[in-house]
Amino acid sequence: MLTTEQAAYKLAFQIADALIRSGAGSANTTKSLLSIFRKTDLRDVTVSVSSGQVTISHQDRPDKAPSTRVYESEPGTLDIGLRTETGEVLEDFVLGRISAEEGIERMDRILAESRIIGHKLTMTGFAMFGLGFSLILGGGLVTTICATVVSAVVYGVYALVQRAQAPGIFSLAAGGLTAVLGATVTGVLFSATQTAVCIVAALAAWLAGIAAYGAVHDVITGWYVSASGRILEAVTSTAGLVAGVTVGIHLMQPLVGDAVDYIEILEMDDSRWALSVLGAAAVSAGFALASGGRGWKLAALGLFGGLVQLGVLGISALGISSYGAILIASVVAGALGVLLTRTLNMASNATLMIVLLPLFPGMLVYQGVLGTIFGIEDAGESVLKAAITAFCLCMGGMLGQYLASEMLWAGRRRQFVRHHPGQKFRREMADEENFSDIMVPIFSKPFTS
Repeated sequence: MLTTEQAAYKLAFQIADALIRSGAGSANTTKSLLSIFRKTDLRDVTVSVSSGQVTISHQDRPDKAPSTRVYESEPGTLDIGLRTETGEVLEDFVLGRISAEEGIERMDRILAESRIIGHKLTMTGFAMFGLGFSLILGGGLVTTICATVVSAVVYGVYALVQRAQAPGIFSLAAGGLTAVLGATVTGVLFSATQTAVCIVAALAAWLAGIAAYGAVHDVITGWYVSASGRILEAVTSTAGLVAGVTVGIHLMQPLVGDAVDYIEILEMDDSRWALSVLGAAAVSAGFALASGGRGWKLAALGLFGGLVQLGVLGISALGISSYGAILIASVVAGALGVLLTRTLNMASNATLMIVLLPLFPGMLVYQGVLGTIFGIEDAGESVLKAAITAFCLCMGGMLGQYLASEMLWAGRRRQFVRHHPGQKFRREMADEENFSDIMVPIFSKPFTS
């Protein structure tokens, strides 16, 4: 039989493991863990979350040394199913529906089931990436079909290398090499194939740096260690992919000569609105599918991503620059992500990662980095454009989240004052908090309970 403190620690570390492995940010993870200790009336608890490591310290009395425990978990990418189920356990515990022991039993089952990976559905999701990004970049029918197939094969090679327990950078390099080889073969077999579009479409989701949004969020909220880890992850991922692509081009160019263009200036095609919006919907739905999204949630996220793309195209048509259009659309998407937290039962950061992915500048990263390697003029301009685009996406999304979350907290405060006159409202009150509130971002740093 576990004591209250032991049960709280065990449940907290299980929740931390699930949130970190499902790609949650440091701020939300910290806030979630502190809510557990507040519920068990353990005071003077300090939680520190960095990339892959959680430290919890508890001091019973001022004259005693604090008890400190450290738990390590492997950081992962977005896992919608794992994060949703974990959130349900946390909410039930914080609201008193279940005991800590019941929460531990449920988390044991959830964590065991989450280790079973469905590669077929994930590969389907990556195939949708290729299809969607090809449509966004203006790829023709043959190019889009080829990009879809190559994207699926790239993921398959990546998963095989990962299964051999090789470092992640080698898995990504193998994926980049596979993309070049696959695009070259399809370019030779089908003259209508746009090789550069095919490669970028197959790698755009990786090159875009999915960790970028989470990194910016951690920087703004003051979690610099975690942010550094996410930034290094994005840089390392891009480096591995570009290394594989570079090797592939050097291997293939002597065989195909100038018949295949591996590097060309690519931009979002704003002349085919319907196909561009359809492509964005496919990318968002593909990311959701690869991240464990199913059913109506998968359809809703795909639709949301398509609407964001439509918003960017519509704003651009008014004469506003592409950067301005992306910034405005991101602000709106960020606000909607927070307002739809309860409906989607997803953290707003996770929602934004999915619906903004079609806009992340994977093609510009590809052009800029490879252009620099192969001495192409104005390659640095592409890198600068990529940085500005990523900045507009991240800052716009964060601004929308901030405005919407402050509005929700103001409404909760008025509700609390009406029902509890004379009492002071605090955002971290356990009896006022459920997981939907925990997923609403707080732009401050909660250190202790």
